[in-house]
Amino acid sequence: MPSKGKYVAGRQVSRWDAESDIVDIQYRHFDKTASSGLADFFSGKKGNALKVLLLVVFFFTGLIIGYIIRRNIHEKYIAPKPDPSPVPVSPIYQDYDPAIRKLLQDDLQDVVNIDDHIKTWTESIGLSAVGSTLKVVMGTHDMWQYFPLDGLTWTNYSVLLSYPFLQSPNRTSITLQQPNGTVLWNANFSFSSEHPEQMPFNAYSPEASVKGKLVFANFGRKTDFSTLDKLNVSVNNSILLIKYGKIHPANKVKHAEESGALGVILYPDPLDYANNNTEAVYPSTWWLPGWAIHSHHVRYTLMGDPQSPGYPSLDGVYHQPYPKENCLGCPRIPVQSVSYNDARTLVRSMVGSSVPDDWIGGLGVSYKTGPGHSNDRLVNMTVIRNLVQRKISNLVAEIKGKYEEDRYIIIGAHIDSWNRGGVDSASGYAVLWELLRTFSFHTKKGYRPRRTLKFALWDASKYGHVGSFEWVQEMEKEIGLGAIAYINLDTVVRGNYTFFAESSPLLFDVIHKAASTVKCSDPDYQDMSVLERWNQTYRDPENPLQPKIEALQGDSDHSPFYYYLGVPSFSPAYMYNPKKYPNLPNYPAYNTLEDTKDYLTNFTDRNNYTLHIKVTQIVADAILRLSDSAVIPYSIQNIADMLANGKNIVKLLNSSHVSSDFLFSEIDNFSKHARLLQTELTHLDKDKLNEEVLYEINDKLIQLPRIFIVSAGLPNFTQYRNMLIAPHPENLYQTQVFPGIVWGYNNGQLSGDWSDMQIQQSSLAVAIRQASRNLQSILTVLHSLQ
Repeated sequence: MPSKGKYVAGRQVSRWDAESDIVDIQYRHFDKTASSGLADFFSGKKGNALKVLLLVVFFFTGLIIGYIIRRNIHEKYIAPKPDPSPVPVSPIYQDYDPAIRKLLQDDLQDVVNIDDHIKTWTESIGLSAVGSTLKVVMGTHDMWQYFPLDGLTWTNYSVLLSYPFLQSPNRTSITLQQPNGTVLWNANFSFSSEHPEQMPFNAYSPEASVKGKLVFANFGRKTDFSTLDKLNVSVNNSILLIKYGKIHPANKVKHAEESGALGVILYPDPLDYANNNTEAVYPSTWWLPGWAIHSHHVRYTLMGDPQSPGYPSLDGVYHQPYPKENCLGCPRIPVQSVSYNDARTLVRSMVGSSVPDDWIGGLGVSYKTGPGHSNDRLVNMTVIRNLVQRKISNLVAEIKGKYEEDRYIIIGAHIDSWNRGGVDSASGYAVLWELLRTFSFHTKKGYRPRRTLKFALWDASKYGHVGSFEWVQEMEKEIGLGAIAYINLDTVVRGNYTFFAESSPLLFDVIHKAASTVKCSDPDYQDMSVLERWNQTYRDPENPLQPKIEALQGDSDHSPFYYYLGVPSFSPAYMYNPKKYPNLPNYPAYNTLEDTKDYLTNFTDRNNYTLHIKVTQIVADAILRLSDSAVIPYSIQNIADMLANGKNIVKLLNSSHVSSDFLFSEIDNFSKHARLLQTELTHLDKDKLNEEVLYEINDKLIQLPRIFIVSAGLPNFTQYRNMLIAPHPENLYQTQVFPGIVWGYNNGQLSGDWSDMQIQQSSLAVAIRQASRNLQSILTVLHSLQ
């Protein structure tokens, strides 16, 4: 045993506590002898066996105790005592506020600003991708940089555009000749050597020279060609004289080409464009003078750049080569416009049958069908065009949303024109400017929209909405998922008779409510809102309690959004009386050199830009409803009404070869769910909503119109992908409900093969079923809140 010292067991000891390197530790009690009782009991073989037995007993006892404890705990959590207190619901963060609307609308009355925008735009010819237009784009970009924006993007696209041959514009000609080639008369195109850019032309017409007999083909509709056929008038190898109006110029040319014509001469008849009075015309009235000539594109397949179909024409992408005489969707026969003074000369000596009474116009001469003129005179038509690749520029400004940044309301106007464009496009340009100015500067004062706003200026719109289509193709994945609406500002003050709108059905209620917030401009009806007066001037015959909203025509910047992506769209304007002037496709000076600032301020908006202000205020409220309303304010019932309309169309087709029972059943089922959902949304208690539920509801609402988009495109019209509605194949100014089914029916009538119609009906029926499930899922969410 070691000797005992002063150190106690359990205390830390260091070498500095000791007097030497040897540390003695005191071991207390270690000297005592241990008791031998239990040790002896568990010693030997018998003791080892007892140890093992005790361990086993302890192990199983632990298992039994653990099971009892676990069972009691489980029973407690499986059947908890119910909590009578309700789960608290957080309020929604932001909703449409009439006070914000009033602030915005009060700030949208700056006449000086509107005048300045229109003056800036109309100083020069606004032809796409030329110096004067680029100057406006650059100036706008420089000014917008000073706005409190969250983003400003300038994007260029390299696209194929068509121009007159400016180096030698007089090479384009239309002459009347004797059989020996002697020229008797030349058309006057009102151009000057100082301003060759003012040469009127029809974009995408091929360059060609043709000679033949002249045939008068009225408006160039399919029915007009049928009438000529009944009169035994041969169109083949003839040059056709066709009036502007009724249908899109591209469709007129396409019908002529399909009938074997050599070329087309287009003109505005004074019965339609001068109110049958060629003495009372511009500048004393707004009616078209006898020297005015229209410019217009005549391309009928409108899917952006002809050299990059299906993908955006960005710098560096592959541009498909093209035969010069046949770009994608372009006509193969030459086209040129003339004035109605020159048309009178062409018609005066025509021979042939007298035309039907409803073909007679206001030229003041005898209208004959042709073919040809007296003394066998012929028309020689030479069209010189430049088809070149040019850079176009889109400008997009962004105000990010506060709570739903990935959802967008897009507002657009176009930056180009065939002329000085007082109405088209300066009016839309001015309205867009003021909307962006007001919304952006109110964000600086503390307001921010719930959802993101994008304000866009599109280039090359006059060539068939090329700029907007290219942007849509580039941004498809982003805006295809999050775009709530597109608002198109195109020729927004084309008359002063009534407010007017074209729209997809989902936005009808938004337009009605927005129009109800603005006072009528007519001094005799100032106690009315725009909506109330609109209902008097343009009442819907099928619903007398509401004004009529027209379908969206096919040749404007809303087309790629609605017909290609399925984004609900609308286009507002002040309008002349379309019932009084049914043949006018637009205001008389549309697409002519007479469309100036003077024309706009003297005839379409005569009272210090009052109508521009009214349109701007209405659109501001529509933007606010779409961007700030907690629940996206779609009119679900209107989709059901469109389906019911389509059902009636299919019934009228009356095809005994194809059963429509499945389609009709799905339409009826959708209508039932649409009525239920519209009622639920109308009486929705928003206090029961929270942001998570709100996002789920809105996500399904956004998906609804996309369900009817078919990625491969409609048969024969891949630029359109909306199964519910598309531009009419014979007139871009009109629409066709259930376009795929109608196409399948027409094919069946021609070939006897009805499989196309069956496929189209089945595809639409399946989409409608999916849409019904979408509505059911929203109803389920709403019912869970009750």
